[in-house]
Amino acid sequence: MNKFTALYQKAKSVCISILKKILSFFVWILTPILILVAALYQKVKPVCVRILKKILSFFLWILAPVLILTSAFITNGIIIFLFGYNPIEAYAAAIGITFGSVSAVSETLVRSTPFLMTGLSVAIAFRCGMWNIGAEGQFLMGVLAATWFGTKIAILFPNTSWIAVPLCLSFAILAGGIWGIIPAILKVTRGVNEVISTIMLNYIAIHFVSLMIDGGPLQETSKTGPQSDPIAEWVFLPRLFESHRIHLGTGLAVILAIVLTYVLFRTTFGYQLRAVGEGAAAAEAAGISISHNTLRVFFISGALAGLGGAIEIMALVPHRLTENFSPDYGYTAIAVALLAKLHPLMTVATALLFGALAKGSFAMEAEVGISRQVTLMMQAIILLFVIGASAVKFFRKRTL
Repeated sequence: MNKFTALYQKAKSVCISILKKILSFFVWILTPILILVAALYQKVKPVCVRILKKILSFFLWILAPVLILTSAFITNGIIIFLFGYNPIEAYAAAIGITFGSVSAVSETLVRSTPFLMTGLSVAIAFRCGMWNIGAEGQFLMGVLAATWFGTKIAILFPNTSWIAVPLCLSFAILAGGIWGIIPAILKVTRGVNEVISTIMLNYIAIHFVSLMIDGGPLQETSKTGPQSDPIAEWVFLPRLFESHRIHLGTGLAVILAIVLTYVLFRTTFGYQLRAVGEGAAAAEAAGISISHNTLRVFFISGALAGLGGAIEIMALVPHRLTENFSPDYGYTAIAVALLAKLHPLMTVATALLFGALAKGSFAMEAEVGISRQVTLMMQAIILLFVIGASAVKFFRKRTL
Protein backbone atom coordinates (compact mmCIF):
# COMPACT_ATOMS: atom_id res chain seq x y z
CA MET A 1 0.00 0.00 0.00
CA ASN A 2 2.83 2.35 0.86
CA LYS A 3 4.54 1.48 -2.41
CA PHE A 4 1.33 2.20 -4.34
CA THR A 5 0.92 5.57 -2.63
CA ALA A 6 4.51 6.47 -3.37
CA LEU A 7 4.08 5.55 -7.06
CA TYR A 8 0.86 7.54 -7.20
CA GLN A 9 2.51 10.61 -5.72
CA LYS A 10 5.45 10.29 -8.09
CA ALA A 11 3.16 9.89 -11.14
CA LYS A 12 1.05 12.80 -9.96
CA SER A 13 4.04 15.08 -9.66
CA VAL A 14 5.28 14.00 -13.13
CA CYS A 15 1.86 14.67 -14.69
CA ILE A 16 1.61 18.05 -13.00
CA SER A 17 5.10 18.91 -14.22
CA ILE A 18 4.19 17.87 -17.78
CA LEU A 19 0.91 19.85 -17.68
CA LYS A 20 2.77 22.91 -16.38
CA LYS A 21 5.27 22.61 -19.21
CA ILE A 22 2.47 22.20 -21.77
CA LEU A 23 0.61 25.16 -20.28
CA SER A 24 3.72 27.31 -20.21
CA PHE A 25 4.41 26.33 -23.83
CA PHE A 26 0.93 27.42 -24.90
CA VAL A 27 1.26 30.64 -22.91
CA TRP A 28 4.63 31.20 -24.56
CA ILE A 29 3.06 30.67 -27.99
CA LEU A 30 -0.28 32.41 -27.41
CA THR A 31 0.97 35.52 -25.62
CA PRO A 32 2.61 37.13 -28.68
CA ILE A 33 -0.31 36.03 -30.84
CA LEU A 34 -2.78 37.68 -28.47
CA ILE A 35 -0.63 40.79 -28.31
CA LEU A 36 -0.49 40.85 -32.13
CA VAL A 37 -4.26 40.33 -32.40
CA ALA A 38 -4.89 43.13 -29.90
CA ALA A 39 -2.59 45.45 -31.83
CA LEU A 40 -4.25 44.56 -35.13
CA TYR A 41 -7.67 45.03 -33.58
CA GLN A 42 -6.77 48.54 -32.52
CA LYS A 43 -5.67 49.30 -36.06
CA VAL A 44 -8.51 47.49 -37.83
CA LYS A 45 -11.27 48.74 -35.52
CA PRO A 46 -11.46 52.27 -37.02
CA VAL A 47 -11.46 50.79 -40.53
CA CYS A 48 -14.27 48.38 -39.65
CA VAL A 49 -16.24 51.19 -38.02
CA ARG A 50 -15.81 53.35 -41.13
CA ILE A 51 -16.92 50.49 -43.40
CA LEU A 52 -19.98 49.83 -41.26
CA LYS A 53 -20.82 53.55 -41.23
CA LYS A 54 -20.52 53.70 -45.02
CA ILE A 55 -22.73 50.64 -45.43
CA LEU A 56 -25.32 52.15 -43.07
CA SER A 57 -25.20 55.54 -44.80
CA PHE A 58 -25.61 53.83 -48.19
CA PHE A 59 -28.71 51.97 -47.00
CA LEU A 60 -30.13 55.18 -45.56
CA TRP A 61 -29.27 56.99 -48.81
CA ILE A 62 -31.00 54.35 -50.91
CA LEU A 63 -33.98 54.06 -48.54
CA ALA A 64 -35.65 57.32 -49.63
CA PRO A 65 -35.93 56.42 -53.35
CA VAL A 66 -37.16 52.94 -52.45
CA LEU A 67 -39.89 54.37 -50.19
CA ILE A 68 -40.88 56.93 -52.84
CA LEU A 69 -41.22 54.26 -55.53
CA THR A 70 -43.02 51.86 -53.20
CA SER A 71 -45.56 54.56 -52.30
CA ALA A 72 -46.02 55.45 -55.98
CA PHE A 73 -46.54 51.83 -57.03
CA ILE A 74 -49.01 51.21 -54.19
CA THR A 75 -50.97 54.32 -55.22
CA ASN A 76 -50.96 53.18 -58.84
CA GLY A 77 -52.14 49.74 -57.76
CA ILE A 78 -55.10 51.33 -55.99
CA ILE A 79 -55.91 53.37 -59.11
CA ILE A 80 -55.76 50.27 -61.32
CA PHE A 81 -58.13 48.48 -58.91
CA LEU A 82 -60.55 51.44 -58.84
CA PHE A 83 -60.72 51.36 -62.63
CA GLY A 84 -61.78 47.72 -62.46
CA TYR A 85 -58.52 45.97 -63.34
CA ASN A 86 -56.35 43.53 -61.42
CA PRO A 87 -53.18 45.38 -60.30
CA ILE A 88 -51.24 42.12 -59.85
CA GLU A 89 -51.98 41.07 -63.44
CA ALA A 90 -51.07 44.56 -64.69
CA TYR A 91 -47.72 44.62 -62.90
CA ALA A 92 -46.96 41.03 -63.94
CA ALA A 93 -47.60 41.92 -67.59
CA ALA A 94 -45.36 44.98 -67.30
CA ILE A 95 -42.52 42.99 -65.69
CA GLY A 96 -42.85 40.23 -68.27
CA ILE A 97 -42.55 42.53 -71.27
CA THR A 98 -39.66 44.53 -69.77
CA PHE A 99 -37.50 41.85 -68.14
CA GLY A 100 -39.08 38.53 -69.14
CA SER A 101 -36.50 37.57 -71.78
CA VAL A 102 -33.17 38.61 -73.27
CA SER A 103 -35.00 40.39 -76.08
CA ALA A 104 -37.24 42.18 -73.58
CA VAL A 105 -34.26 43.35 -71.54
CA SER A 106 -32.57 44.55 -74.73
CA GLU A 107 -35.62 46.63 -75.67
CA THR A 108 -35.85 48.06 -72.16
CA LEU A 109 -32.21 49.15 -72.35
CA VAL A 110 -32.89 50.82 -75.71
CA ARG A 111 -35.87 52.69 -74.23
CA SER A 112 -33.76 53.72 -71.23
CA THR A 113 -30.89 55.27 -73.23
CA PRO A 114 -32.47 58.71 -73.92
CA PHE A 115 -33.63 58.89 -70.29
CA LEU A 116 -30.06 58.20 -69.19
CA MET A 117 -28.48 60.85 -71.42
CA THR A 118 -30.96 63.56 -70.52
CA GLY A 119 -30.89 62.45 -66.87
CA LEU A 120 -27.11 62.90 -66.79
CA SER A 121 -27.59 66.32 -68.39
CA VAL A 122 -29.96 67.43 -65.65
CA ALA A 123 -28.00 65.77 -62.83
CA ILE A 124 -24.70 67.55 -63.52
CA ALA A 125 -26.44 70.94 -63.85
CA PHE A 126 -28.45 70.51 -60.65
CA ARG A 127 -25.29 69.37 -58.85
CA CYS A 128 -23.82 72.78 -59.62
CA GLY A 129 -26.97 74.49 -58.36
CA MET A 130 -28.05 75.43 -61.89
CA TRP A 131 -31.69 74.66 -62.61
CA ASN A 132 -31.42 73.56 -66.22
CA ILE A 133 -34.99 72.77 -67.28
CA GLY A 134 -33.92 72.96 -70.93
CA ALA A 135 -32.76 69.39 -71.57
CA GLU A 136 -35.75 68.91 -73.88
CA GLY A 137 -34.68 71.75 -76.18
CA GLN A 138 -31.02 70.74 -76.02
CA PHE A 139 -31.98 67.15 -76.90
CA LEU A 140 -33.93 68.38 -79.93
CA MET A 141 -31.10 70.63 -81.09
CA GLY A 142 -28.79 67.62 -80.97
CA VAL A 143 -31.27 65.64 -83.10
CA LEU A 144 -31.55 68.57 -85.52
CA ALA A 145 -27.76 68.86 -85.89
CA ALA A 146 -27.44 65.11 -86.46
CA THR A 147 -30.24 65.23 -89.06
CA TRP A 148 -28.60 68.14 -90.88
CA PHE A 149 -25.25 66.34 -90.92
CA GLY A 150 -26.75 62.95 -91.84
CA THR A 151 -28.83 64.27 -94.75
CA LYS A 152 -26.73 67.16 -96.10
CA ILE A 153 -23.08 66.77 -95.07
CA ALA A 154 -22.60 62.99 -94.85
CA ILE A 155 -22.75 62.68 -98.64
CA LEU A 156 -19.30 64.33 -98.65
CA PHE A 157 -17.98 61.25 -96.81
CA PRO A 158 -19.63 58.34 -98.67
CA ASN A 159 -19.39 54.94 -96.95
CA THR A 160 -16.92 56.19 -94.33
CA SER A 161 -18.55 55.41 -90.99
CA TRP A 162 -15.28 55.87 -89.12
CA ILE A 163 -15.33 59.56 -90.14
CA ALA A 164 -19.06 60.28 -90.42
CA VAL A 165 -20.21 58.84 -87.08
CA PRO A 166 -17.74 60.76 -84.85
CA LEU A 167 -18.36 63.96 -86.85
CA CYS A 168 -22.13 63.60 -86.54
CA LEU A 169 -21.88 63.04 -82.79
CA SER A 170 -19.54 66.03 -82.50
CA PHE A 171 -21.98 68.31 -84.34
CA ALA A 172 -24.77 67.21 -81.99
CA ILE A 173 -22.60 67.78 -78.91
CA LEU A 174 -21.71 71.26 -80.16
CA ALA A 175 -25.33 72.12 -81.00
CA GLY A 176 -26.61 70.95 -77.60
CA GLY A 177 -23.76 72.71 -75.80
CA ILE A 178 -24.36 76.02 -77.60
CA TRP A 179 -28.10 75.80 -76.90
CA GLY A 180 -27.27 75.08 -73.27
CA ILE A 181 -24.79 77.93 -72.88
CA ILE A 182 -27.31 80.59 -74.01
CA PRO A 183 -29.18 80.66 -70.65
CA ALA A 184 -25.80 80.60 -68.88
CA ILE A 185 -24.71 83.74 -70.71
CA LEU A 186 -28.04 85.42 -69.92
CA LYS A 187 -27.66 84.47 -66.25
CA VAL A 188 -24.05 85.63 -65.95
CA THR A 189 -24.39 88.88 -67.90
CA ARG A 190 -27.98 89.97 -67.25
CA GLY A 191 -29.01 87.98 -64.18
CA VAL A 192 -31.84 86.20 -66.03
CA ASN A 193 -33.28 83.29 -64.06
CA GLU A 194 -32.20 80.06 -65.78
CA VAL A 195 -35.53 78.33 -65.11
CA ILE A 196 -37.40 80.91 -67.20
CA SER A 197 -34.80 81.12 -69.97
CA THR A 198 -34.40 77.34 -70.38
CA ILE A 199 -38.17 76.77 -70.53
CA MET A 200 -38.51 79.51 -73.16
CA LEU A 201 -35.66 77.98 -75.15
CA ASN A 202 -37.45 74.63 -75.08
CA TYR A 203 -40.40 76.15 -76.91
CA ILE A 204 -38.10 77.90 -79.38
CA ALA A 205 -36.33 74.59 -80.09
CA ILE A 206 -39.61 72.71 -80.57
CA HIS A 207 -40.95 75.23 -83.07
CA PHE A 208 -37.58 75.63 -84.79
CA VAL A 209 -37.44 71.88 -85.40
CA SER A 210 -41.00 71.99 -86.72
CA LEU A 211 -40.08 74.87 -89.03
CA MET A 212 -37.04 73.01 -90.40
CA ILE A 213 -38.94 69.82 -91.31
CA ASP A 214 -42.30 71.33 -92.31
CA GLY A 215 -41.54 73.36 -95.42
CA GLY A 216 -37.98 74.06 -94.31
CA PRO A 217 -34.63 72.95 -95.72
CA LEU A 218 -34.66 69.63 -93.85
CA GLN A 219 -38.08 68.44 -95.02
CA GLU A 220 -38.02 65.19 -96.95
CA THR A 221 -37.46 65.46 -100.70
CA SER A 222 -40.98 64.24 -101.56
CA LYS A 223 -42.53 67.01 -99.36
CA THR A 224 -45.31 64.61 -98.33
CA GLY A 225 -45.17 65.29 -94.61
CA PRO A 226 -43.45 67.16 -91.77
CA GLN A 227 -40.41 64.93 -91.52
CA SER A 228 -36.85 64.72 -92.79
CA ASP A 229 -35.26 62.24 -95.15
CA PRO A 230 -33.53 59.30 -93.40
CA ILE A 231 -29.92 60.02 -92.54
CA ALA A 232 -27.22 58.29 -94.59
CA GLU A 233 -26.67 54.62 -93.76
CA TRP A 234 -23.00 55.12 -92.95
CA VAL A 235 -24.01 57.51 -90.14
CA PHE A 236 -26.02 54.80 -88.35
CA LEU A 237 -24.77 53.65 -84.95
CA PRO A 238 -24.07 49.90 -85.07
CA ARG A 239 -25.98 47.37 -83.02
CA LEU A 240 -24.09 45.45 -80.35
CA PHE A 241 -25.88 42.23 -81.33
CA GLU A 242 -27.45 41.43 -84.68
CA SER A 243 -30.50 39.77 -83.13
CA HIS A 244 -31.33 42.66 -80.77
CA ARG A 245 -31.81 46.41 -81.11
CA ILE A 246 -29.40 47.34 -78.32
CA HIS A 247 -26.79 49.61 -79.86
CA LEU A 248 -23.45 51.29 -79.29
CA GLY A 249 -25.12 54.40 -77.90
CA THR A 250 -26.37 52.49 -74.85
CA GLY A 251 -22.85 51.43 -73.95
CA LEU A 252 -21.59 54.97 -74.57
CA ALA A 253 -24.23 56.37 -72.21
CA VAL A 254 -23.21 53.98 -69.40
CA ILE A 255 -19.52 54.82 -69.92
CA LEU A 256 -20.35 58.52 -69.69
CA ALA A 257 -22.18 57.91 -66.39
CA ILE A 258 -19.05 56.24 -64.98
CA VAL A 259 -16.77 59.02 -66.28
CA LEU A 260 -19.01 61.75 -64.86
CA THR A 261 -19.05 60.00 -61.49
CA TYR A 262 -15.25 60.02 -61.46
CA VAL A 263 -15.09 63.66 -62.60
CA LEU A 264 -17.60 64.86 -60.01
CA PHE A 265 -16.11 63.06 -57.02
CA ARG A 266 -12.42 62.59 -57.87
CA THR A 267 -11.28 65.73 -59.70
CA THR A 268 -10.73 69.40 -58.88
CA PHE A 269 -13.22 70.42 -61.54
CA GLY A 270 -15.89 68.19 -60.01
CA TYR A 271 -15.12 69.55 -56.55
CA GLN A 272 -15.61 73.10 -57.83
CA LEU A 273 -18.97 72.19 -59.38
CA ARG A 274 -20.19 70.57 -56.17
CA ALA A 275 -18.88 73.46 -54.07
CA VAL A 276 -20.81 75.97 -56.18
CA GLY A 277 -23.95 73.85 -55.90
CA GLU A 278 -23.73 73.42 -52.14
CA GLY A 279 -22.93 77.04 -51.35
CA ALA A 280 -22.19 79.60 -54.05
CA ALA A 281 -21.20 82.34 -51.60
CA ALA A 282 -18.77 80.08 -49.73
CA ALA A 283 -17.34 78.78 -53.01
CA GLU A 284 -16.77 82.30 -54.28
CA ALA A 285 -15.09 83.26 -51.01
CA ALA A 286 -12.77 80.29 -51.53
CA GLY A 287 -11.73 81.66 -54.92
CA ILE A 288 -13.98 79.50 -57.15
CA SER A 289 -15.42 81.47 -60.08
CA ILE A 290 -19.21 81.18 -60.14
CA SER A 291 -19.45 82.66 -63.65
CA HIS A 292 -16.91 80.31 -65.21
CA ASN A 293 -18.46 77.24 -63.61
CA THR A 294 -21.94 78.35 -64.67
CA LEU A 295 -20.82 78.60 -68.31
CA ARG A 296 -18.95 75.30 -68.17
CA VAL A 297 -21.69 73.28 -66.52
CA PHE A 298 -24.42 74.58 -68.86
CA PHE A 299 -22.30 73.71 -71.90
CA ILE A 300 -21.60 70.21 -70.58
CA SER A 301 -25.24 69.72 -69.62
CA GLY A 302 -26.48 70.82 -73.04
CA ALA A 303 -23.82 68.73 -74.79
CA LEU A 304 -24.96 65.58 -72.97
CA ALA A 305 -28.60 66.16 -73.93
CA GLY A 306 -27.62 66.94 -77.53
CA LEU A 307 -25.53 63.77 -77.69
CA GLY A 308 -28.55 61.83 -76.43
CA GLY A 309 -30.63 63.21 -79.29
CA ALA A 310 -28.02 62.24 -81.87
CA ILE A 311 -27.76 58.72 -80.46
CA GLU A 312 -31.52 58.29 -80.71
CA ILE A 313 -31.77 59.20 -84.40
CA MET A 314 -28.52 57.49 -85.42
CA ALA A 315 -29.34 54.19 -83.70
CA LEU A 316 -33.05 53.57 -84.23
CA VAL A 317 -35.33 53.09 -87.23
CA PRO A 318 -36.65 55.10 -89.08
CA HIS A 319 -33.50 57.27 -88.67
CA ARG A 320 -35.39 60.43 -89.53
CA LEU A 321 -36.54 63.52 -87.64
CA THR A 322 -40.30 63.88 -87.20
CA GLU A 323 -42.61 66.14 -85.26
CA ASN A 324 -43.02 64.94 -81.67
CA PHE A 325 -39.71 63.10 -81.99
CA SER A 326 -39.19 63.39 -78.23
CA PRO A 327 -41.98 62.22 -75.89
CA ASP A 328 -40.76 64.81 -73.32
CA TYR A 329 -37.49 63.04 -72.54
CA GLY A 330 -36.02 66.31 -71.24
CA TYR A 331 -38.81 66.91 -68.74
CA THR A 332 -38.91 63.32 -67.51
CA ALA A 333 -35.13 63.60 -67.06
CA ILE A 334 -35.73 65.90 -64.09
CA ALA A 335 -37.46 63.08 -62.22
CA VAL A 336 -34.77 60.61 -63.39
CA ALA A 337 -32.02 62.82 -61.93
CA LEU A 338 -33.87 63.67 -58.71
CA LEU A 339 -34.72 60.04 -57.98
CA ALA A 340 -31.01 59.23 -58.45
CA LYS A 341 -30.18 62.01 -55.96
CA LEU A 342 -28.18 63.71 -58.72
CA HIS A 343 -25.62 60.90 -58.71
CA PRO A 344 -24.51 59.99 -62.26
CA LEU A 345 -24.04 56.28 -61.53
CA MET A 346 -27.42 56.00 -59.81
CA THR A 347 -28.93 57.69 -62.86
CA VAL A 348 -28.24 54.47 -64.78
CA ALA A 349 -30.64 52.61 -62.47
CA THR A 350 -33.35 55.29 -62.46
CA ALA A 351 -33.17 55.67 -66.25
CA LEU A 352 -33.63 51.90 -66.53
CA LEU A 353 -36.69 52.20 -64.28
CA PHE A 354 -38.27 54.91 -66.42
CA GLY A 355 -37.44 52.99 -69.58
CA ALA A 356 -39.17 49.96 -68.07
CA LEU A 357 -42.18 52.11 -67.10
CA ALA A 358 -42.47 53.48 -70.62
CA LYS A 359 -42.30 49.98 -72.11
CA GLY A 360 -44.44 48.36 -69.43
CA SER A 361 -47.33 50.75 -70.06
CA PHE A 362 -47.80 49.20 -73.52
CA ALA A 363 -48.04 45.73 -71.96
CA MET A 364 -50.73 46.97 -69.58
CA GLU A 365 -52.69 48.27 -72.56
CA ALA A 366 -52.21 45.21 -74.79
CA GLU A 367 -52.50 42.35 -72.28
CA VAL A 368 -54.69 43.73 -69.47
CA GLY A 369 -56.72 46.25 -71.45
CA ILE A 370 -55.90 49.29 -69.34
CA SER A 371 -56.52 52.43 -71.38
CA ARG A 372 -53.70 54.68 -72.54
CA GLN A 373 -54.99 57.53 -70.38
CA VAL A 374 -54.72 55.44 -67.21
CA THR A 375 -51.14 54.37 -67.97
CA LEU A 376 -50.15 57.98 -68.67
CA MET A 377 -51.74 58.99 -65.39
CA MET A 378 -49.77 56.27 -63.59
CA GLN A 379 -46.50 57.56 -65.02
CA ALA A 380 -47.47 61.09 -63.99
CA ILE A 381 -48.15 59.91 -60.42
CA ILE A 382 -44.65 58.42 -60.19
CA LEU A 383 -43.21 61.73 -61.41
CA LEU A 384 -45.37 63.57 -58.87
CA PHE A 385 -44.09 61.43 -56.00
CA VAL A 386 -40.46 61.86 -57.05
CA ILE A 387 -40.59 65.61 -57.58
CA GLY A 388 -42.85 66.15 -54.56
CA ALA A 389 -40.44 64.34 -52.24
CA SER A 390 -37.51 66.35 -53.61
CA ALA A 391 -39.44 69.62 -53.18
CA VAL A 392 -40.23 68.80 -49.53
CA LYS A 393 -36.57 68.06 -48.87
CA PHE A 394 -35.51 71.29 -50.61
CA PHE A 395 -37.87 73.55 -48.66
CA ARG A 396 -37.06 71.79 -45.38
CA LYS A 397 -33.36 72.52 -45.99
CA ARG A 398 -34.18 76.17 -46.79
CA THR A 399 -36.15 76.66 -43.58
CA LEU A 400 -33.56 75.06 -41.27
